[in-house]
Amino acid sequence: MLRIAHLETSINMGGQELRILDQMQWLLSKGHSAWLLAREDSAIYEEATRRGIPARPVPFRGSVNPHAISELVRFIKREKVHLLDCHSSSAISTAVRVRMLGIPVVRTLHVHSFKTDLIHKYLWRCWIDHVIVVSRGIADKLVGLGFADRDKISVIPTGIDLNRFGPDVDGGSVRRELDIPENTKVISEIAMIRPDKGQKYFIRAVDRVASAWPDVRFLIVGSATKPEFFEEIKEQIAALRHPDKLILTGFRKDVEKVIAASDVIVNSSPWEPRSQVIHQAFAMKTLVVASNKGGNVESISDGETGFLFCSEDAGSLSETILSVLNNHTGPIKEKAYLSAYSAFGIDTMMEKTLSVYRMTLTARQSLQG
Repeated sequence: MLRIAHLETSINMGGQELRILDQMQWLLSKGHSAWLLAREDSAIYEEATRRGIPARPVPFRGSVNPHAISELVRFIKREKVHLLDCHSSSAISTAVRVRMLGIPVVRTLHVHSFKTDLIHKYLWRCWIDHVIVVSRGIADKLVGLGFADRDKISVIPTGIDLNRFGPDVDGGSVRRELDIPENTKVISEIAMIRPDKGQKYFIRAVDRVASAWPDVRFLIVGSATKPEFFEEIKEQIAALRHPDKLILTGFRKDVEKVIAASDVIVNSSPWEPRSQVIHQAFAMKTLVVASNKGGNVESISDGETGFLFCSEDAGSLSETILSVLNNHTGPIKEKAYLSAYSAFGIDTMMEKTLSVYRMTLTARQSLQG
């Protein structure tokens, strides 16, 4: 059985952090040992503790923190860790400094943006044993910039819990809570509230859709990482002709019920690495409308499993939503549902991940003779 430590330095909670926790729960359920090493004041540390997932506080601060390094060294030795899976840049900067202990390092890259200076390029090429990315687009970028060779990269989309996300989930409690009538159409965007998630395009689409389809509500589900940007979002909503049509729900743990309460899930990010919400909606037979950039084009076959609109174009988003509301889309839901079960289950994701871990350990053992 494997002994894996996951390193995460973010203090916020989003899709990346949820994937880490789901991976760890799966590993633990299969008899492996897994630990989360994170800041004690982070949302992921709090959630891991709530779920009963082994978590150890490490004072990650910046790229180099001697205290964090010494804590990591002691932990690795005490728990006889086989491998480190690092999920952020500063975690890598700490992990590579203890790689001399013979512990292989895997870097899981969930986003398309990363530091591209020569120092980080050196770290990637010389101190990371293998890279896991969520989309082919990210893999292509890493290879193009010379950060990693193709044979050191594995593309593994985020898997979903098919026991949690399914077409039988009832979203009635969410509609009642938000005072949304049963027959009212609900259009939802579920993502952390920050500039790269594209909520401003979603907001700009509200008036046009509401004018053509008055019996509609829009939900923005997620927490904001920066208060100043959240204020901008609220100002944009207040400036709408139909501000009463849009509800800010904040972060919710019952995402499956929100999806079940929705008629359409939107991803309006200008460049989404790979959205697990899209795969969740597929599994729940809920229609998806997403921008035609980034990992969305790898998840969605336009007109077959979902619908793509022109990225950063609120007019195109509005038209696509209205076309979805006005057409019979049952076959598309069914095809998306089959796609979720064949390609995007958590078991599929984790079997591929375990294969990477074992391959990486074998390669390191071969080098050590």
